[in-house]
This record gives sequence, structure tokens and C-alpha cells, in this order.
Amino acid sequence: MRGTETLATALRAAADRIYGVPGYPVTDLAAAAGAEVCTNEKVALEYALGDSLVGRRAAVVVKNVGMNLLADPMVQATAQGLGAGVVVIAGDDPLARASQAAEDSRAYGPVAMVPVVEPEGGFALAAAVEEAFSLSEALSRVAVLRVVPDVLDAEAAGTPLPRTPGSGALADPDLTNLGRWQHALQVMATVSSERPAPAGVRITCPAVTAPEGPPERFSDRGYYRTLCQNCPFRPLFALLVERGMRTAVDAGCSLLAVNPPYRIGTASYGLGAAVGVGARSTGVALIGDYALLHSGLNALVDVYEKELPLLCIVLENRRMGMVGGQETPGVGRYLGWADPAYCRADDLPGLRRLIVPPDRPQTVIVSGECPAGECHEKVAY
Repeated sequence: MRGTETLATALRAAADRIYGVPGYPVTDLAAAAGAEVCTNEKVALEYALGDSLVGRRAAVVVKNVGMNLLADPMVQATAQGLGAGVVVIAGDDPLARASQAAEDSRAYGPVAMVPVVEPEGGFALAAAVEEAFSLSEALSRVAVLRVVPDVLDAEAAGTPLPRTPGSGALADPDLTNLGRWQHALQVMATVSSERPAPAGVRITCPAVTAPEGPPERFSDRGYYRTLCQNCPFRPLFALLVERGMRTAVDAGCSLLAVNPPYRIGTASYGLGAAVGVGARSTGVALIGDYALLHSGLNALVDVYEKELPLLCIVLENRRMGMVGGQETPGVGRYLGWADPAYCRADDLPGLRRLIVPPDRPQTVIVSGECPAGECHEKVAY
């Protein structure tokens, strides 16, 4: 067999879900592996991270320039952690035979603090796949498996390796975001650059200097942040708690659902990520209007196209609430195709009717006005 077929067979054996975006040199690989085609690479990785949260291994197959688009959730995952392994297969095109750029995906190793696994020939592909998943679970972050046309086109053989039991972990919810990154650096610092590798497989783990002392916790800082005292969305958050509805959260105010007193939010993998992550995990996404316009719309289109059961709750305050209150366009005019439901944040009967577990794609726009002059409360821990 060629390397492409061997790698596809190994991926089908090692992963529970496979996503991809076609592009040279991995178009044939994605097809042979049965990858689910996604709107773009960021959406594909968000789906994979959602799978990871519920214990499913997932692979994402992209070409080199696709790495640029999925970089944001990949970097975020390093600090936030994950569950089952997530591996990105990066198809590099060093001679730019069918690409606009001959970029080297290995550069994302130190940027995202993730391991990069490289099979040196076709006969090492099966071992490289299982090693990448094992590393992802050991380090609780994405692993990158880099391949080039010469390896994909080479003669190859090999039986897929049995899965090695392992599981990553989400970051401790009592760590601040700084503490989560400090912890991620400490974990990477324990991995030697000379980590033993299977024959024919090269592993590169970024060299880091671990911060001294324990990672920062809310108790060390003395407080955590929560919604503004007169935030209109407090009834919505309280209703989600009352109904025990766990939700994928985003950057912005929805991120505060992770903190006390709510504790209903799972990991946040960056701006616009809640839709894709929620579609493959909790079935509920909590996202701000700006985050949806920024980069969540692509995932929402994909969710509706595939009719995935997701309740997408959009917090519409027409403000960038976390970064200074800059004005944001209303989202309704851009979501007519989704036939969204509308509800005022102070309409509790309406919220009770609309905020229910989904059996199909459903978008609910909850509108409220940010209180003037207020900022997120700092509550003693």
C-alpha cells in the first residue's frame, strides 16, 4: 500500500471520529479515512474537542495552510485541557506544488506548546498515529502529526497498533487562566526532548522553562469574577443551573458560567468555539453576539447543514462586554436562515419555554442591555 492508505487505516483504528477539509496533499487521505468534511479547519477542530470532552478520540485532517485557521482553538486547548486524545494531521507541501505557501507546520509546536510527531517513512505511520494519540492524552492537549507528500506516496505497510489506554484531563476549575497556562507549561517541562519514540518516528516536544511554585488559584488571588451586579442575563444563567444544563462556553461574558456560583460551563476553547464544541458534547452552546459574528457563524452553518442537535443561546447585548463595551451589530439580520427564536432576558416564562434540551438545531437570541457604568464583579473566594 501507499502511505496514504496505511495512514487512513491507522486513523480509522485509533480514532472514534475523523474530520477534515480537503486540500493537497491530504485530500486522498481524508477520503480514504472517511473523514467528515467540515466548513473549515477551525470548525473541524472544535468538533474534535467536543468529542474529546465526552470521551471520544478524534482526528482532524488538514493541509498546511489550514493549520493557520485552527491555531486559535489549538492554543486554547493547551491551557484548558481535554479528555480523550485529539490529533491534527498536518499535510505539509514543502515544494508548494499545490499550495500558496510552503509553510512548515512544525512551527506550531512551540507556539501552541504541543508535541509534533513525524513518521520518517511509510512503514512508521501506524506507530506514529498511536504515539500521537498517546501523547495527546498524556499531556492533555492536541498533538500534531506532520506528514509530507514523500511519506504519503511512499510504499508502506503495517498493522494498526492496539489502542493504549489513556485519558487527558480538563484544567482544575479553581485555577485562574494564568494558573492554567502555568500548569500547562509545567506539564510540558516534565516531558524530555529525548522521549523514547517508536522506530522510525521523530517526536519534538517544545523546550520550556516551568514557572516556579504552584499555578495561580482563585484562592491565591483572593477573588473570582462573575456577572455585573445588574446584568440582565443573570436569570438565564440561573435557569441553566436549575435545569442542570451543562453548556459549552465562549470567550466573553459566557465564560463566567465556568466560575462560581454557576459552574455550568465546560472548557472554553476561544472566541467563536462554543458552537462547534457544544454540538459534539453538551448539546448546548452559550455564546455572545460578537463571538458568533467573529467566528462562530461557520460552525453554526455546519451544525444546521448536518442537523446536529444543538441549542445555541446567543447573548445579545450589542456590546463587546469584556473588552470595553464597544458596539456590536445585532445578529438577527444575519441569522434569518436559522429561524431563531427571540426572547428578552427578563422574560422568565419565555426563557423557560425556549431553554430546553434540543433534538435538532435551534438558535435562541436572548437580548438585554448592559448596565451603564458597571463592570464584572470581583467576589471574594
